[in-house]
Amino acid sequence: MIRASSEKCRVLIVDDDQKVRALLTELIEHEGYEVMSAADGGSGLEAVNSFEPDVVISDVVMPVLDGIELCRQIKKEPRTCDIPVLLVSGLRNAVEDSMEGLTAGADDYLEIPFRNEALLVKVARLAERRRVEKHYREIVEQAADIIYTRDMDGTITSINVAGARFFGKSPGEIVGGHLSNLIGAKAAARDIEETKRVASDSPLRSIHYLKDTENSGRYLEGVITVERDRKLRPTGIRGVIRDITEQKLAEAALRESEERYRRLVELSPEAIIVHCEGKFVYVNPAAQQLWVASGP
Repeated sequence: MIRASSEKCRVLIVDDDQKVRALLTELIEHEGYEVMSAADGGSGLEAVNSFEPDVVISDVVMPVLDGIELCRQIKKEPRTCDIPVLLVSGLRNAVEDSMEGLTAGADDYLEIPFRNEALLVKVARLAERRRVEKHYREIVEQAADIIYTRDMDGTITSINVAGARFFGKSPGEIVGGHLSNLIGAKAAARDIEETKRVASDSPLRSIHYLKDTENSGRYLEGVITVERDRKLRPTGIRGVIRDITEQKLAEAALRESEERYRRLVELSPEAIIVHCEGKFVYVNPAAQQLWVASGP
């Protein structure tokens, strides 16, 4: 669900210490955020689905479900995976917690004790990132072009409404399936192999001819970018596909018209000569015969 941009940013606080929850709630609400709290990871996970927060602040050490496992559960679900998680802890080894939390998908980490300003800066940064990402998703969903992502082996990880509409399926039916289900096994194998060989960040371009839901042939031009992690290892593909059928049909019509005109000129009984700056550029067969007939 996409909320109106005028609504307050929502922050979920998950901590088993009631005093800490109250302190954080007061601090965050004072900054203008809408706040909800939960006393353990289990109830926190339920709140993530019902409250739909823009940022989750979670303690690491908690009963039922600790903060790291809560983060892992949030990040593995497509519906919640893009919610930023800030882990807060001071009871265990901070370095180990931080590394484990980042491995679980946490977006940031804060060690207790902390300055209020440090917490608020991190929350503001994560909230702004969430806002920008939501705005980007709105643009993607409203786009006329097909926009999709996949992993390096061809499994579709996301597709916008335009893409789902073209293939006559819902996004849920497409996501999780293989690229070959959309463009055919041969074309998919070629695309996957080409993207695995890409060594630069330059986008790849390709053109496919596919049938839409009305069985009409469409020319689709794709611009594919390989996404990489911090070590520059390829992690996935982002593709933007544009329907260029009208352009292709216009080009074909122009070529046909030019060929028809060329044939008329070639078969014309009248001599036709084209020259530029005193030099002959073209002479049709009738003109050539005229020269032969009037030669020495």
